[in-house]
Amino acid sequence: MMTDYPGAIWIPNNNYFPDTGKKSFIILHGTAGGSSAQGIASFFRSTEGTDHPASTHYIIGQDGIIVQTVKEANGAYGNGLVNNPDWSGNPNYYTISIEHVKGNTDNSNDLTEPQKQASFKLIEDICNRNGIGKHDADDNTGITSHAAIDPINRARCPGLYPWQELWLYLKGGSKPMEPTANQKKAADDCWNSVLGNVRKGTGIYQVWLEASINGTFYGPPLTQEYSSINWSGQSIIVQEFARARCEWDGSPHWYGLNGKI
Repeated sequence: MMTDYPGAIWIPNNNYFPDTGKKSFIILHGTAGGSSAQGIASFFRSTEGTDHPASTHYIIGQDGIIVQTVKEANGAYGNGLVNNPDWSGNPNYYTISIEHVKGNTDNSNDLTEPQKQASFKLIEDICNRNGIGKHDADDNTGITSHAAIDPINRARCPGLYPWQELWLYLKGGSKPMEPTANQKKAADDCWNSVLGNVRKGTGIYQVWLEASINGTFYGPPLTQEYSSINWSGQSIIVQEFARARCEWDGSPHWYGLNGKI
């Protein structure tokens, strides 16, 4: 069977919902373990017929190899439980899921350069063919993280991901300048300056780091991440900083003394 994306390797499994119709969103995942796209595809096959079938449409290896395991016309199992009431029904029916192979169990690995480029090109192609919005997901379409669907159990999925580079790429822009070693060290020194052992492999850490390198300083973290609810009763992850508070529901929302930043 031909893959939907040219150049992808076809390693199918039977863990899918057949013919689920139009796909309106792309959901990005991290594997939290494993070493290759082919190995993750083999794992998906091993879950066929079990109580916990697993699958996503695509898997991208650290070497840039792309494996497709479920046709885009079908729904994969990748999104699991829904812990965000903004997502109606079964999101597996109307989303396309992409795994990124990450060896660390907390998904704290950065994407490799080949993996990043493969991810950006695949996302752009899927958007073009399916009419999916090339932007952060809104109520109707777009691209977002698994954490947006399940901010409680999957708060670190996909973990570190270069979101700002992706948006720039999808707008036709060039890759932004990489931070210097001095910028990275200054950011790490700030992050560790109060508590010293705050977890880094999170979405909140990534947006804090990007903000710091671009000149917006929220100060060092004063707490670890913790679970809470927002004023709408939605489950969120929260982290307090010296100059701000971040609420994470799959996307960051920053608050200062005078309200939302």
